[in-house]
Amino acid sequence: MQDLSLHILDILENSARAGARHISLEVTADLTRNRLTIRVEDDGSGMDEETLHMAESPFYTSKVERTKKVGLGIPLFKQSAEHCDGGMTITSQPGKGTVVQATFAYDHIDRMPMGHLADTVFSAVLGHPDIDHRVLLTRIGFGGKKVFRFDTAEIREELGDEVPLTYPDVVEFIGQTLQEGVRETQMEEM
Repeated sequence: MQDLSLHILDILENSARAGARHISLEVTADLTRNRLTIRVEDDGSGMDEETLHMAESPFYTSKVERTKKVGLGIPLFKQSAEHCDGGMTITSQPGKGTVVQATFAYDHIDRMPMGHLADTVFSAVLGHPDIDHRVLLTRIGFGGKKVFRFDTAEIREELGDEVPLTYPDVVEFIGQTLQEGVRETQMEEM
């Protein structure tokens, strides 16, 4: 994968396939500590110890259709984090969900760029409009802290039952809101 946003999309899709009803994405760029942290938490089906161990193998995939014989997303994401003076942890419980967290040295020369984070979240939200997506972007720099929050449950509550997230005006609002939030926190500049 060419950038971190594609890894994030892969993890978000894994959460959706696991039957998650709520997915939380947190990206924290802490320049004062030289750390970039990406965390995805879901309430999907979760994994037992054996499946959790196999999830880190490039020769395992949980995809039902089995068109792919390997699942490189998590192993490549983990390798990338470790190569950039960071690491990855995956915790999971059957019936309770999964948490994937990767850390990177922010200024590591080999760290992939963030990529198009707003487009990634936009794709996940509109690809699975029935799932509640919560996003928290935080950038901590020497000049202060910038935070962006986005929550489809709040949007749904504001719209009521009559207007779906896929309604054209809502789609436009979601796209603009995500673009502005990513721009304000300077996440795509990383």
